[in-house]
Amino acid sequence: MALIISCVSLLIALASAYKSFFAPMPPVSQEEGQPFEKKLLTHVKACIEYNQELNNKEDILALINTIEEDHFKVETGNDDLRLKYVSSQGCIEHVLACAQALGDLDQLIGIIHTPTVATPLCVRPEAVEGALDETIRFDLNKLLTVRSRAQIVREYLTKGGKLYVVYPQGGLEKRNAEQQQIYREELERFAGRLVDWVLSSKEIDPDMIGATYLFRNQQRQVFAFSIKSRQAIDIQNQAEWGIWFGALEDASIAERVNTVIDYLVDNNGPDPRKEVI
Repeated sequence: MALIISCVSLLIALASAYKSFFAPMPPVSQEEGQPFEKKLLTHVKACIEYNQELNNKEDILALINTIEEDHFKVETGNDDLRLKYVSSQGCIEHVLACAQALGDLDQLIGIIHTPTVATPLCVRPEAVEGALDETIRFDLNKLLTVRSRAQIVREYLTKGGKLYVVYPQGGLEKRNAEQQQIYREELERFAGRLVDWVLSSKEIDPDMIGATYLFRNQQRQVFAFSIKSRQAIDIQNQAEWGIWFGALEDASIAERVNTVIDYLVDNNGPDPRKEVI
């Protein structure tokens, strides 16, 4: 029960932070993409600040500061990296959903590309433990990141975001019957916005595991957010984690986005570039 209250409190805080900090600003010209990008990251940092449940808030904020400066961050380590990367992911997803709901984005499309159906969509927000690796079930902070994302992904869809759930053949069957049923219910609930997509391959390259979002502002500038991660049911002793965030014209952002999407397309996956760019 305490965890459920913590999750609800976090979502309320995230929404409050976004509304409080998202003050109107002049249109951003084609030559001045950085102000819009910084504006979004300011809200992301506000969301992190409002989350009283995070024990390593300084590490998470340091990650966002690095992304703001360099547009990406990649590092290798054990699953302790999950907390700061997945917490950052949840806050970024929330800010993007709010930005679209408030009219600052005119297009927002995401892809979750993982070995099995995305964890947040095959569990109910109030009961996620059964879909997790044993090392996460008993780690309060890591558990909260999964619980929070189960709420935030649904919020993203409710606010009008489009989301492709992409996985290789057999990825749905690796979930148990209850998880498959929950996922099918969400597909029906968010028909037209939540898209199920099975690749032609039987596995997914570990470097491609994560999520990627393309979004366009009212000035027709295109931005991207991509995360390289590991699923909560597939814990590795050593894995590479990374986040890319910024204008698609940035070389590092374009390389990550095109590498991921080209890989998916080569395996009969979707190409959201056709819908946003």
